[in-house]
Amino acid sequence: MTQGKKAPIHFELLAPYNKSVHLLGSWKDWKPIAMKLDKATGVWHCDVSLADGDYEYKFEVVSQSYFAVGETLTVADPKALESTLDSHENSIVRVRGGKRFLTGYVWQHDHVPLPPNEQIIIYELHIGDFGATANSAGTFAILIEKLDYLADLGINAVEFMPVNEFPGVHQWGYTQRSLYGVENSYGSPDELCRLVDECHARGIRVIHDVVYNHMEQEAPLTKIDYTYWFYQENPDPGYLHFGPKFNYEHKDDNFDRFPARDHVMGALQQWLRLFHMDGLRFDFTRAIKYFELLKWFTDEAEKLEGFKPFFTVAEHIPQDPAIAGAGAPMNAAWHDHFFRQLVATTIGVPSDDRQPFDTNAVLKAMDGRNDGFQSTRCTVNYLSNHDEPRIMYRLGAAAKTFDEAAFRRAKLGATLLLTAPGIPMLWMGEEFGQATDKSLETRPVQWDLLSHDNNRNLREHYKALISLHKSNPALYSDTFETVLNDSRRGIIGFKRWAEDGNVVVVVANLTPNFGGEFAVSEAGLSDGAWHECVYGFDVQVVGGNLVDTLGESEAKVYRRVL
Repeated sequence: MTQGKKAPIHFELLAPYNKSVHLLGSWKDWKPIAMKLDKATGVWHCDVSLADGDYEYKFEVVSQSYFAVGETLTVADPKALESTLDSHENSIVRVRGGKRFLTGYVWQHDHVPLPPNEQIIIYELHIGDFGATANSAGTFAILIEKLDYLADLGINAVEFMPVNEFPGVHQWGYTQRSLYGVENSYGSPDELCRLVDECHARGIRVIHDVVYNHMEQEAPLTKIDYTYWFYQENPDPGYLHFGPKFNYEHKDDNFDRFPARDHVMGALQQWLRLFHMDGLRFDFTRAIKYFELLKWFTDEAEKLEGFKPFFTVAEHIPQDPAIAGAGAPMNAAWHDHFFRQLVATTIGVPSDDRQPFDTNAVLKAMDGRNDGFQSTRCTVNYLSNHDEPRIMYRLGAAAKTFDEAAFRRAKLGATLLLTAPGIPMLWMGEEFGQATDKSLETRPVQWDLLSHDNNRNLREHYKALISLHKSNPALYSDTFETVLNDSRRGIIGFKRWAEDGNVVVVVANLTPNFGGEFAVSEAGLSDGAWHECVYGFDVQVVGGNLVDTLGESEAKVYRRVL
């Protein structure tokens, strides 16, 4: 519906070497409107008088792509914020007050303090699956209703799997049609703004998962002039071909621009300005490979954020510690060696050539500096993520461990994850033992599991450890010292401490056998009362010795009573 007087609305498309571009719009029954090429910029443009309202549009181009040279094709606007939720894939322009309208959301909670990077606990989730029901997929609006659950768990950072426009209504989001558009099946830009704002109201930071290596095969840029933005022949090995790969090396000397770099940077800047994101998780950075480019992305993002804490993390696998830290491209990176060792240890059987009860290997994997990272604060640790089978699934499928024994192993893994140096990350449903396998298909979070005692108790275990991690500076410090390494019995112990005097000691029986008595000695522990945080009792350290017992697959966490 339209109303009021008309005003000129500007449309443009970068296509410097295309011979013809027309604008097609719903306001004119899709009849072509000629656009003019600005020879100084390579941008086709036109102004159309439109009254306030919502309209659909697309571009008609004479393609320069190698597979369709000279053919007339229609494409959506590569920089449109919204598109239609149907097979037409038209772009949407909203006109309000005689101007192009992007969002009208009024931010309410920008003033709420947010946790610094070293204190965040990340919860990775898929919008469509996290709030899915038997009758519908999840949306931004449904997720808002679930935020109190995350806040109660103690989560202070969420990482959304990509919410950019992708084909269809259910997908992981890593094959994107647009880097600029919001996925229409999840909701409107205003609803995304409200979701982020409601996260901030609860002190929860929001990390945007960005895919800057490739796009989906039918993305508009592929049809306009393929090799202007992408490699015609993907230089990566075949098993790494996920779609048209951005050619960051290509420079258009006629206009003194790097088209792919400019397009991606424009998208990055738009998402931070419009949606107030607090961090970026970069997908598949090993394939992007240009560290100076990745650092440019990080530097520009931090400039936009200004006073707010901002966090960039790389999914760089196989891992390379050079990608994270001071002066490096990213603030942190996924700690793959930690993950692979802790998976083997948690499920209790060999995995990825890691032995589960190798105490030396476990203690080495706990400290990212052993892998060459500048600091443990440069590592993001996890037991599972969207790319991997869930830990509870592995316990059944690989280890044939079920029921009480499986939940004991899951608690052991959770304790090591949330007391290890580094930034912990959970994958949705992990905290109460969801056991579904990795799948590209719909895998809703199984909230009904919380009606079972074992699942509910596992969540309470996670909740208690998260609270301890956030409240005790020793657990988000950069400190780690081995205080017990009993390789014969598979028992380890380590100490964490902070400058304010807080000290935490963790002792774990990695095996499913009864551990029995242990003693932590010569670890610099002060005499007096120490509180065990998992079961809630006090022990007395005498002569610097902490003595207690461990059951099967059991870990205990002791903090000094100040």
